[in-house]
Amino acid sequence: MATSCPSVAELVAAARGLYVQVFGKEAPRVAVCAPGRVNLIGEHTDYNQGFVLPMALPLVTVVVGSQTSGQDVTVVTATEDADEPRRVDFSLPSYGSALSPGLPSWANYVKGVIQHYRAPPVPGFRAVIASSVPLGGGLSSSASLEVAFYTFLQQLQPDDGDKVSKAVACQKAEHTHAGVPCGIMDQFVSVLGREGHALLIDCRSLEATPVPLADPGLVILITNSNVKHSLTGSEYPMRRRQCEEAASILGKDSLRDATMKDLEEARDRLDDVTCRRARHVIEEIERTVRAAEALKRGAYKEFGKLMVESHNSLRDLYEVSCRELDELVCAAMEVEGVFGSRMTGGGFGGCTVTLLQAHAIDRTILHIQPLSPQHSRAEQKDPCPPNNNFRESFTGFASKMLNLNSQDDNSNRNSLQDPVSLNVGGEIYTTTLDTLTRCRDSMLGAMFTGQIPVLRDNRGNVFIDRDGKVFRYILNYLRSSSLDLPDGFSELALLRREVDFFQIRPLLEEMCRYEALMPLSLRGGPLGAMIMVNVDSKVRVLHFNLRHGPENYELRTCSVRAFTVDLFCTWRAFLALICEHFSYRTSRGLTSPHPCNPRQNRLKLEWVPRPDELPQDQYNKQRYQGLTVSNTELTQLDDIVNVHRNPCDITDMQGFVEELLKVSLAEGFKVDLVTPDPAEILNCTSLRLVKC
Repeated sequence: MATSCPSVAELVAAARGLYVQVFGKEAPRVAVCAPGRVNLIGEHTDYNQGFVLPMALPLVTVVVGSQTSGQDVTVVTATEDADEPRRVDFSLPSYGSALSPGLPSWANYVKGVIQHYRAPPVPGFRAVIASSVPLGGGLSSSASLEVAFYTFLQQLQPDDGDKVSKAVACQKAEHTHAGVPCGIMDQFVSVLGREGHALLIDCRSLEATPVPLADPGLVILITNSNVKHSLTGSEYPMRRRQCEEAASILGKDSLRDATMKDLEEARDRLDDVTCRRARHVIEEIERTVRAAEALKRGAYKEFGKLMVESHNSLRDLYEVSCRELDELVCAAMEVEGVFGSRMTGGGFGGCTVTLLQAHAIDRTILHIQPLSPQHSRAEQKDPCPPNNNFRESFTGFASKMLNLNSQDDNSNRNSLQDPVSLNVGGEIYTTTLDTLTRCRDSMLGAMFTGQIPVLRDNRGNVFIDRDGKVFRYILNYLRSSSLDLPDGFSELALLRREVDFFQIRPLLEEMCRYEALMPLSLRGGPLGAMIMVNVDSKVRVLHFNLRHGPENYELRTCSVRAFTVDLFCTWRAFLALICEHFSYRTSRGLTSPHPCNPRQNRLKLEWVPRPDELPQDQYNKQRYQGLTVSNTELTQLDDIVNVHRNPCDITDMQGFVEELLKVSLAEGFKVDLVTPDPAEILNCTSLRLVKC
């Protein structure tokens, strides 16, 4: 499941604590914030005076600080991904003089905002920065920092309050001091963003039209590829120069004024690369306007189609995508309930944005989870790394800030041994703060170091609305660092779910080892175990040459149907049963499928049945594989019984579902009939089964 980001109040509290730690006992007098953004559609159109459709995010940059006497400035950042040093000290230049950029690079955004502030002179100050916007993730951490710092300066030395001018000043700061020739979109939406709305921004007139985006059945999922990008390199400025060159050749002030007809007529005067860049921008501007209209009408399928077209254009024409982003988009589009997905931001890494139905969120996260490059590591299980990466760095920062690791602070050490009473799902436990914070990067660690607010029941116990029966084993592990379960323990799936919720990664590793050592026959299927199955199929058109004789070939065409099954089960042993039941048929014979990752509860099956009109050699040439099951046939001659296992091909979805039900029903699973009609169960593309 996706983790939640720190609230503004939590960020402010952390920044205030660091301020006091660095600058002394006096608390900061000013606290401001500005949001990051995600661009739903309209990429690389802002600096071409086109349209964009971004929305502000709950991920924010916070600045706290106070004015000082004199012209000295000290700024500290709590962002661990920022380059060193994390503290800068400089003097403000005299009025009219320039404030030169330098190192560290994060401080250049601050210097640029000071340089372009519209109500000089800026007084001296001390400030601390804390942010939940991931750096290099394509969610506009730079604009969030610029706008937050401009807002901070407004509290020290008020300007006229014009919001558009404020956004333009922040854009200039990025141009002159960060060296990024960005458009106006990021700063504009950070200043003018509205809750429950996207903004259709005309980057020529700077007019912004709110587009409602508050449908409760709709979810926007942001997924971090964990590929860091930097727009200060050569690729981003090169794209802008190519667009300007194309506009000049077309005789236009910008590509906003160009049409595809103009581009075709000038084709012989443009090189291939410049032509591709211009084509993307011209079509993307039109796509963005159409997408905004679709969103207003609630035409989400149309909007999603435009998102995918946008991504394909960014990949093929503008060439700013990467393999990781492409895989995330493809994986998201394989899930039923997803309307559309695309890369977002400048490109070369960063995030994807996906529009989907609310009921499909868990299924989508499970499907794309293995594509996270850190997923196989024990400490990384979150399919939305922006929030998780921040949380890990912020936990370390908060621990230092609050001196929770200090061994010299006797009062702090004593408080860690004080008893804490917990009400976990109605079960009462008494433990110590030291035990609860043993895994600092867990949910419990965050709760009891002040990063996540806690609730209390009417008796003063800390209330946690989770299953209380298995929490005792979690608590015992935190006390002893040992997983001790009774013989015949039948709640492994429930315990795994709770451990996963609390994000106690060492315990998850221990559970994996525990289950791996259990004989398959003894693992059993715990009550409440759940199976989730999603079946997808796509028709592909295949062209091939049929050889009739020497130099005698006939071009043939046929359609094949490719099947993909994503199977998730909380009882991992069930996946082993499925792998025993099904086999892949390849040119080399029969092979068994394997789980995507031995440490995951997920199995993916992919196969293409061979149609009669496709010769076997052509089928093998495409490296297709079929899916089979072995049907047992008994024959008797006199007193001798012979057992024959005959492979039978799975050629359609109904055949697969039928075989799946044979295995699952035999293990005591029942179909959850809330969703599928019993009469149509073999035609369901999505199934849920529960062991009762």
